[in-house]
Amino acid sequence: MSEQNNSGFYNRPPQPQYQGYPMYTYPAMMYMQKKKSPAGKVFLLSGILTVAIIICGITLFTIGAGTRVNVESKPPANGSIVESGYKNEESNVAQAPSVKADPNGPQISAAETSETDSIETTTASKVYEKAYRSIVCITSYDRKKDYITSASGEGSGIVLTEDGYIATNSHVVNDSTKTGVLVKMFDDTQYLGTIIGIDKKTDLAVIKIDAKDLNAAEFADSDNLKIGELSFALGNPGGAEFSNSLTKGTVSAVNRTLSGSAHIKYIQTDAAINPGNSGGALLNEFGQVIGMNTAKLVATDYEGMGFAIPSNTVMDIINKLIRYGYVNDRGTIGIEGKTCDLYMSKVNNVPQGMLVTKIEKNGPAASTELKINDIITGINGITIKSAYELIDELKKYKPDDEVKLSIYRPGNDKKSNGYSFEIKVRLKSDTGSENK
Repeated sequence: MSEQNNSGFYNRPPQPQYQGYPMYTYPAMMYMQKKKSPAGKVFLLSGILTVAIIICGITLFTIGAGTRVNVESKPPANGSIVESGYKNEESNVAQAPSVKADPNGPQISAAETSETDSIETTTASKVYEKAYRSIVCITSYDRKKDYITSASGEGSGIVLTEDGYIATNSHVVNDSTKTGVLVKMFDDTQYLGTIIGIDKKTDLAVIKIDAKDLNAAEFADSDNLKIGELSFALGNPGGAEFSNSLTKGTVSAVNRTLSGSAHIKYIQTDAAINPGNSGGALLNEFGQVIGMNTAKLVATDYEGMGFAIPSNTVMDIINKLIRYGYVNDRGTIGIEGKTCDLYMSKVNNVPQGMLVTKIEKNGPAASTELKINDIITGINGITIKSAYELIDELKKYKPDDEVKLSIYRPGNDKKSNGYSFEIKVRLKSDTGSENK
């Protein structure tokens, strides 16, 4: 197995420091990298000799008869064609299905939790027995123009339907529908998969394999979660070598926000999550999916801080990906920003809200009076005090809806008074896909 890439799973900027130690939030994804050859000098010498031989060959060809020989790919004139003897030993592996998003495709919904079940009868082995057949290992491949491909990483996935729909993280499939995927089931059966759709904003993706009679996972309503409830992480930490590993913990917190992920409010858990767990299931005491394991906090002296996308968010997005291949109803203003919090507000004598740091060149806000360093303080009469609150309010609207934003423009310095005004913006579609 290739070495784990310890140079950084994503090129993420350092997070704010705490007591001198930098904190990073890494996707729980195992990435591959090639081992460095100990014989680098030998290869270098061989390369030099090869170049010298090629130069000599070119010289000899130039001073020869001057006749150009075209080499064609055909058998010798006096020879006979002999079969290569090649046989695909993995011929029983199903090819990736030629499928696309289906407007009439299946939709996932939360199951009812049995009233007869109780926490006293819950054991980790019962949770595992119910769910392990629904968790898969996903190996992603960077496709080349020729037949050579290389594995780029390993992650986990959750079986959605009996006929082969599977959910995982978008970063597990390299944030692209063009990535090649190999899906390995709990019993080592393998399938080539087709990526139906991705959503980079929520880090979710749907894969389809040509299979039947699979064990679909059962989803629960994540809105009913309570801090302190049991949680179990099931996936492939370390990749296929440690597939279907179960770790136990509790729901440490809900509605957590992480830097760079304003579209999601996460479940925090202290169940061990490691590289390779990305795309796997966070389960409740009944073996139902309450979230998709996605990231962990990595820093000196920090332990047991893993994060999962809530099951309700997972179901909402993957249902759209199954039907359309992208998120069809999310609107965007076309800006980026950060929270102007209470401290910044008091020190700089400005209101709280979202500080605009970037305006997309061709985005909806580009043609308005909005400028960098303006502070958005409200939307359609609703006061907002953070970037996350603005994102939450925008979820109520769809592409082509017009919204009215309340803006505060600070003065040139702390002593100068700023002023407030309003603008109207017509939202554009934010699909989260590279194809739309």
